[in-house]
Amino acid sequence: MANKKTIGTGAAAPVFSLFRQTGVLICCVFFMAQCETNAQKLSKYYVSYSQPAGMMYFIQPQTNFNNTATKEKFISDVTYIDSNDSATINFTFSDKDDLNLKTITVAYGNWQYQSDVQRIYVDMDKKRWRYRYTFQIPFEQLVLFYRAKAPVITLATDSSRNISVKTIKQWKKNAEINNHIMQIIQKNK
Repeated sequence: MANKKTIGTGAAAPVFSLFRQTGVLICCVFFMAQCETNAQKLSKYYVSYSQPAGMMYFIQPQTNFNNTATKEKFISDVTYIDSNDSATINFTFSDKDDLNLKTITVAYGNWQYQSDVQRIYVDMDKKRWRYRYTFQIPFEQLVLFYRAKAPVITLATDSSRNISVKTIKQWKKNAEINNHIMQIIQKNK
């Protein structure tokens, strides 16, 4: 009589089954931890508070752009109260020249948004001027801004000089995060 082995029986089968169950359990735990980590990561980028005027959302400062000429960072943060139709964007940048900004233009393809800016403060950092400005942007335009693949920002001064600011590699990641935040805001309106 031929000696037939039945697969899945014998002393090795329970050990193999135990390894398979352990592997599946580890995969499930890893997947759940990854999902929880993604949710925690999003909460690092914004905070929300209930205010008398409505729910306020604050997107933490992000460096998504560099001055094309000087490679200086362009840092911005966003504040939005859901009872308003516009958001406030504050931004900081440095330059060697003493500047007085008048407008900001954000453009991508056929889409463009322009606004006057207001100075918050000007400071000196070593041999460079540090500027902090603010402007308002309609919420719908802010959503379009974060959907753009690589928007370009132009800062117009009261002289003839314009400063061009382009996206850097962090834009793609931060724009995706900001799109999720915009979705949360829209769902809670």
